[in-house]
Amino acid sequence: MTWIPLLATLVGAVIAMGSALLVERRKTQRETTVEWGRTRRQLYARFLADHAQAGSDLRNIAATPGLDASERYRQTRAAYSHCYTSRHELELLAPSTVVTPAEECSRAVRMMRDAVSAGARIDSDQFEELTRRYLDLRLQTRDAMRSDIWSDNA
Repeated sequence: MTWIPLLATLVGAVIAMGSALLVERRKTQRETTVEWGRTRRQLYARFLADHAQAGSDLRNIAATPGLDASERYRQTRAAYSHCYTSRHELELLAPSTVVTPAEECSRAVRMMRDAVSAGARIDSDQFEELTRRYLDLRLQTRDAMRSDIWSDNA
């Protein structure tokens, strides 16, 4: 009895098994990359939406006359409170090219919150400057997020 057919069968089986494992590994990597991109896109959208909502709420509070100090303080804190979750998630999941501008953007919204809490009105120079700063940083953050998303597709 010759061992050549048995050896050829064994080599063929090893090649087939290795090929199947390689195909499966690449498929898993591709699925992981797609899921990772989807997760970041959702996080980026949530971060921008949360901060835009906080900015809008702060604008409304700044435009509301007659709020006493304690109610103004409570409302301004509530306006920003939903931003914490997306900000912390972003710090964990995003690259530094996104985290750095996002932290600046978040800081700008907190500065608006603090100014409105202290009594800044919508028509004050301080509020207008803080709003302009926030909007500029929001655009920088959005652009960094877009660059990160598109780098996955390249």
